[in-house]
Amino acid sequence: MAAIDVISANLPILRELRNRIGQLDLAQRVGVSRRTIARLENAEVADPGVDLMSRIASELGVTISLVTESKLQAMTLALPEEICERLASAEGPEILETMVRAARAPTPSASASSPSLSSRPR
Repeated sequence: MAAIDVISANLPILRELRNRIGQLDLAQRVGVSRRTIARLENAEVADPGVDLMSRIASELGVTISLVTESKLQAMTLALPEEICERLASAEGPEILETMVRAARAPTPSASASSPSLSSRPR
């Protein structure tokens, strides 16, 4: 999936998760027009640039890699209150990035001890 497709899929999700921030509000906060945000969400901007994506990511409280590298899926997750507070804090983007990296890291013991789906009897 191309980066612009990932960005267009992720921006509405991240805006919703960040107190349902609207396109106009986000645009004003990062110094662009609402149309620019709409065009990003419609995959109509071939190269939005690192500076703009950094400002958008910062305003949404996430890292730029979270916006641009993998398509996100919103989900409801019950977490302890103190974890929610830390994720909403200034250190939240870094914590979330660490969690994503940890979840993606291969676990040698799990792969060695668990049979693959293709080797399981049907």
